[in-house]
Amino acid sequence: MYENEAHEVVDALAEAGFDFAVTLPATQIHTLQSALSTDARFTHVGVTNEAEGCAIAAGAWLGGKMPVIVMETSGILVSTYPLLRLHATFGIPLLMLSTYRGGLGEQEWYAVHTGAAIPALLGALRVPSHVVNGLDEAKMVIREARQSLDASLQPISVVFTGRVTDRE
Repeated sequence: MYENEAHEVVDALAEAGFDFAVTLPATQIHTLQSALSTDARFTHVGVTNEAEGCAIAAGAWLGGKMPVIVMETSGILVSTYPLLRLHATFGIPLLMLSTYRGGLGEQEWYAVHTGAAIPALLGALRVPSHVVNGLDEAKMVIREARQSLDASLQPISVVFTGRVTDRE
């Protein structure tokens, strides 16, 4: 993701009312994570594990913030327990922005099986998800995700394909 595109996503998040960002290092979306960490509109918390990030985001929402967590594909697997135990059980909304490794066109052998499992995993968790293939679509989807978060009080996953993230 180019730096200017990362700033467009950050603007879309802020315009939709998100004000708390949890991130951890991820190569494909480092420009987005960097932009969030320096934007004064967001309280930013860097974490070492997606599960702890989901727990911190739950606490932020209980404290009056609207959280987003930005992670790579495998982070969805790691965050399964807090998504169910905290967010789904207690009705705590969370926007999960992630990469989508393992989709069509994937060139890394190690990512294929993880990517193949993600749609079924999100379905089993009852987490609505949307796969984004372009930046223009991302802005609209972020806005719509916020509306759904307010209505459902449940996590929502927005997954960026390589068409969005594999650019610098």
